[in-house]
Parts: sequence; C-alpha cells; structure tokens
Amino acid sequence: MRSAIRQNLLKRVLITSLFLACSLGSWSLTLVNARPDPVAIPIRRDTDTLRHRDWEPKRTWVFIVGILKWKDSETFKSFPQLNRRDAQLAEFFRGAGVPPNQLVFLRDEQATIRRVRTEFSEMLSQTREGDFLFVYFTGHGYKSDDERETLFATYDASQGVPGWSTRSIVRDINWGFHGSRVLLTADCCYSGALAQDARSLNSGISYACVTSATADEASTENWTFTETLLASLRGTSYADLNGDRQISLGELVENERRDMKFAEEQESSFASRGFPSEMVLATANESSNPAIGRRVVVRSEGDLYKGRIIDVRGSRYLVRYFGYDESYNEWVSQRQIRGHTRREETGVAEKWWLGREYSTASANSWGQ
Repeated sequence: MRSAIRQNLLKRVLITSLFLACSLGSWSLTLVNARPDPVAIPIRRDTDTLRHRDWEPKRTWVFIVGILKWKDSETFKSFPQLNRRDAQLAEFFRGAGVPPNQLVFLRDEQATIRRVRTEFSEMLSQTREGDFLFVYFTGHGYKSDDERETLFATYDASQGVPGWSTRSIVRDINWGFHGSRVLLTADCCYSGALAQDARSLNSGISYACVTSATADEASTENWTFTETLLASLRGTSYADLNGDRQISLGELVENERRDMKFAEEQESSFASRGFPSEMVLATANESSNPAIGRRVVVRSEGDLYKGRIIDVRGSRYLVRYFGYDESYNEWVSQRQIRGHTRREETGVAEKWWLGREYSTASANSWGQ
C-alpha cells in the first residue's frame, strides 16, 4: 500500500480529542480478530423467485441530516467534507425514484435545531396511511449534562442550545406520522439511544432501528456504518449473505454487526417491533467470485490493514480498506492476506429462524 497511508496514520496518532474519537473521517485502523463469531442467516424457500424491494419509492419519505462542521467548532470538531457518504445516501434515494418533495437532506449550516425540528414535523404531517419513513443522522452525538438524554448535535448546538434529542425524534413521529413503517438509522456516538427510545413508538407503527454504536459508547471515526448501509440499499453482491439474490433487513443488521466488530472494534445496535426481518431492501447483484465480500487483514509495506475483497482477477485480489476512500483501493496477492473470515453465511441458516429473538447488542432485539 502506498506510503501516503502510513504518513496519514502517523499524523492522526497525535489527535486525542474525545470528539475526534467520535468523528467520521479518520484514517486510522486497528487490527482485531479476523474471525468474528458466525451468526446464522435465514434461508428463504422462494429462492427461485426474486422479489422486488419491499418499499415503494413513491410511498417513501426520507429525512437525512448530515453535519460535518459546527458553529461551535471548539466543542464540536469538524470532519472532512470530501466524498461525503450522507450525500451519497440522499443521491441513492433520489435515483431510486423518491419524489423530490418527499426527500429532505439538511447538511451543515442548514441543519439548525429549529429547521431540523420544523422540517421534520412538516414532513410527518404530509404522510398517509401505508407510507414508509426512513430517517438518518450522521455527525456528533453527545449526552446531556445529567446524562439522562442523548442528543444529536445540530449545526447550532451549544451549551445554551440543545441538539436534536433522540426522544424528540420518537415523540414527533408518534405525534405526526400517519404511515405504517419507520426505519431509523444513525451513525454517531451514543446512537444506540435512538434504538432504546424507539420502543416508545406507538403500537400501530412498525419500526426497525439500526445504529453504529450502543447507547453508552462512542462511535467509529470512519464511514463504515454508512458504507454498509449504502451497499445493502444498492444491492451490492457481498451484502447478500445467503446467496438468494435479495438483501433483507436481517442481512443489513448482520452486515452492520460484522463490519463494525471487525473494522471498528465496536458493537452496533438494533431494535425492532412488527418490522419483518425478511423485508427486501434490494435485489442483489450476482457475485462473480465467492471471495468477493470477505473481510481480510492485509500486509502492505510492512503494516497491517483491515479491508474487504471487492474484485478478483486470477490470483490477485482488489481490496477496499476500511477507513479509506476508493483512491486507496489496492490489488494484493494471496501472500499479503494474513487472515480472513470465511463466508459463514452458508450451511448454517437453518438454525436461525425468522421472528426469533435476535440481538446485536445486549438490549436490542427483534420483536421488543
């Protein structure tokens, strides 16, 4: 791997700020056990018939808040703006056919607490029975002074201006959402609090919540969580764990668990009620090689890096390194691969049935 990577790593060793520990753009990587514990994935019996995704763009409402810089820059350290994955997420939904008036993407200076709360409430008021709501936040997450509340830092968040609380997100949905299904996602520190608070949603609302961290832990400095979310929505072949050419919500949850554990040494969070794990998010592209998607540890220029195989040509493997953008992708030989996870997804699915209580963190499970 190019020497520029090592130089970037050395520079970031000097950064010790707690908020940078929660940032989304760092280049640092830490070696962990290359074999996460296998978890079985359900095999569907209708593999001969591909279903289209189980969400209709014209009945979908998307609310995305992405903040990489703040007015109070001393309290909330900025993140790199290059190659923003939150913008890619918004672009995906636009390209999928979500109507412009049903998609809100507030970024940086646009995302003041007043505008976030106002536009979220306005969107909810326009929903109708049967509609699907997708919510995403990325930026800084933090605790209130008494640690009883978790807040997402809006652009103007400060000592005197509280951010967007996870409780208020749930309250606003309860008050104003007229649809039937909600998928909540967050990529920030303490984001698991959103999964905990989601249990207070009205019983008539089916929900699922997937986040990058638990309620009490800081989150990764990288875009790993959001990249995994994008891979699932785009139908990337390696996100299809059971090989049925369909990517389900259950597979998204399991991919997040594995990627966050392998690449970032942290636990993602998940909670759900009435939201089927077999919901199809995307039709998967067909994989050209069984090695594609494997998580690997690669030795390059004397150092070890964690990545994923994304292409194979003969005995050469193209690796995308966790925590780096595509410009650092590298073709490597088998000799450089020091460890990898097997595709545990095959042959063990019979042990994991749909509807069974399942948890990616001790307090988050299906059906609760």
